[in-house]
Amino acid sequence: MVKTQEQIQHIKEATQVVAKVHRELKAMIKPGVKLIDLDNQAKEIIEAEEATSTFLGYNGFPAHICTSVNQVMVHGIPTDYELKEGDIISIDVGAKKNRYCGDAAFTMAVGEISPRAQELLGTSKKALDEAIKAAKPGVTTSEIGKIVETIAASKGFSVPTDFVGHGIGKEMHEEPTVPNFPITEGVVTLEEGMTICIEPMLIDGPDDLIVDPFDNWSVYTKHKGLTAHDEHTILITKNGGEILSK
Repeated sequence: MVKTQEQIQHIKEATQVVAKVHRELKAMIKPGVKLIDLDNQAKEIIEAEEATSTFLGYNGFPAHICTSVNQVMVHGIPTDYELKEGDIISIDVGAKKNRYCGDAAFTMAVGEISPRAQELLGTSKKALDEAIKAAKPGVTTSEIGKIVETIAASKGFSVPTDFVGHGIGKEMHEEPTVPNFPITEGVVTLEEGMTICIEPMLIDGPDDLIVDPFDNWSVYTKHKGLTAHDEHTILITKNGGEILSK
C-alpha cells in the first residue's frame, strides 16, 4: 500500500488531469447546461491529456464522469437533464495516465441555493479539509471516519454506511477502505507514502439510499433529501495529507 516515489509521481500526473477537468467543468456549471455537455467536455480534456477515464466501462458504467444532482449522492449518469437555478451538483472524475489513477469529486451550487443547501456544501468541504489535515502516519482509518461523521452530525447531517473512500494506485479502488464513520473491523493504520481517497458523503436526512432501478447506477435518497460528495486523492506525509488532486 505504501508507494515508491516513482509511483507517487505517476499518481500526481493522473490527479492533475482530474484537477484540470474539475477547473473547466466548474466554469461551465450554470442554469441551462446539460449534464451530457459536462461529460463531453470531460472526455475532450481527458483525451487531450493522453489519459483515459477510469469510470467509462467500469462494471458497465456508460459515461466518462459521474454527475449527481440534488438527491443523487453518487454514480449519477450524465443525461440531457438541464441544470436549474437552485440545484446542487456533484461531479466525480477519475483518470488513468501511465498506468496510474487519480480520483476526486466536488459539489457546487447552480446559481442561488437555499441556506440549508449552502450549509450542506460547507459542512461537506469542512469534513474533507479536517480529515485531510488529520491524515498522518499512525492515525487509523477509523479515526478519519470519526472526524467526518462528527462534523456531519454537528450540523444535523448523516453519512452513508455503504459507500466509502479507498486506496488508489494502479487500480482506482485499492486497500485500505476509508470510511466516513468509525469502524471496529478492518481498521488500517496510515503510513507515510500511502495514497488514499478521502471522500465525505453527507445526507440531509436519514441514510435511506437506494439504487435507481432504471439505470442501475444512480444512488439517491429515498426521502429526496439533498446530498453532497467531496473527494481528493491525497498522499500521507508526516505533516498530514498532501492533496495531489488540487
